[in-house]
This record gives sequence, structure tokens and C-alpha cells, in this order.
Amino acid sequence: MIAEGFTVLLDYAMYLMPGLALFGLWFALTPRTQTGLRILILVLAFVLMRDVMTPLRMWSLNGELQIGFLANPFALALLGGSSLLLVALIARLLPDLWQLVVLFKGNRLIGALVGIVAGCLIGVPLRLYQGAEVAAIPDYWSWLLGMAVLAYGANALEEVLFRGFLQGFLEQHVSALRAALLSALTFSALHAFLALSVTQLGWPILLFTLIEGLACGLVRMRYGVVASTATHGTAILLIAVPMVGL
Repeated sequence: MIAEGFTVLLDYAMYLMPGLALFGLWFALTPRTQTGLRILILVLAFVLMRDVMTPLRMWSLNGELQIGFLANPFALALLGGSSLLLVALIARLLPDLWQLVVLFKGNRLIGALVGIVAGCLIGVPLRLYQGAEVAAIPDYWSWLLGMAVLAYGANALEEVLFRGFLQGFLEQHVSALRAALLSALTFSALHAFLALSVTQLGWPILLFTLIEGLACGLVRMRYGVVASTATHGTAILLIAVPMVGL
């Protein structure tokens, strides 16, 4: 399981390398004064990292918006941990952009609880609609631990980019509410390729990501990026299953 996890991560990194190299060069040659463009480059690089997971069979989607992930919990934990490492590197190497990130606002405990509840409001109805019988899925509970690391770790990176950098940047130019709405629309729009080409599942993915983006944007507006990460991670964790049998 451990060897397989490292192999998955290595294959994924090698597959991504040419595209990420181009994004890295684009970012390096972009003047630091072009904050909006630099954020866009980072966001698009993340979209590449996310969407190539589908052809590599690292995750899958079906018509009920059930997300299947690798059945190897160690591989999932590696991916989630690597995402957290990227967040730390971004904070270290890009301090001018990191200052846009509002990690906490207001009461931290309440923010975390609100984030989790918002994630449950998104994920629980879909879980009930899917009717997934977790008791029938082999090794589901051991898999869930690795999935939790991925759900919150990978979505911490996504939230830093969309609700940290993008929403924080937009708040310097428009109202906080409009910035939240714009970050949600951008978030959903950048799932269009995944929805209409990679998976061909269409509007259900766009509607789900718009609702999810609105929830995360509003939670971030009131409580910060850590709370919006709780929203995003909880929603994904609730609708995820191992890819066994999908």
C-alpha cells in the first residue's frame, strides 16, 4: 500500500511536470506588479493539477455527483499532505500574495463550526440522494482517514487560491459581498472544462460547484479561509467514496 502510494504520487508528478513547468515560467516572467495576473496563473495551474487526476484514474465522477477517489488511503494522505506543503511554500515564497489571505475573522471556534455545518448542508443531502451503503464498501473506515487528509489538505490549497488570493484581491476593488460572489462564479466557471469535456457530466457539476463556491465565499467573508476550508473539505468528504465498484 505504501509503495503503491509513492508510485501514484510519482506518476502524477511526472505527468504534470511539462505543464507546470510552463506555468512556472509564465509566473516567473510576470511582473510582481501584475497581482491579478499572477493569481490567475496560480489558479489555472491548480486547475491543471486537479483536472488531470481524472484521466489518471485518481478520481472519478458519476451522474449523482458521487466522487470516487483512489482506494489507497496512504496515497490520498500523501496527496493531501503534499497540498499542505504547497500552502506552506506559497506562504514562504510569495509573501506579497500571502498578505491577501485572511485566515481567521471573528471567533475561530465559531468559524470552524459554521464552516463544518455549511459543509454538512451541502454534503448530507447529496449523500442521502446517492444512497451509498458504506457498510458494503470494503475497508471504508480505514480509507476514510486518508480521504479526510486529502479532503481538508487539498481543499486548503484550493481555498487559499480562490478565497485567499482571489477573494482577498477582489476585496481591494469591490465590496466584500461582491468579491465573494465573484470568487464563487470564478470557482464554478473553472470547473467548466471538467464538467463539459473531461467528464461530460455537464450542468450538475457547474450547479454543485456554484453552490459550494457561494457557501465557501460567504463563510470566508465572515470567518476567514480556515473556516471556508472546513466548508469545502466537509462537503467533499461527505460525498466521496472509494473507487471500488464505480
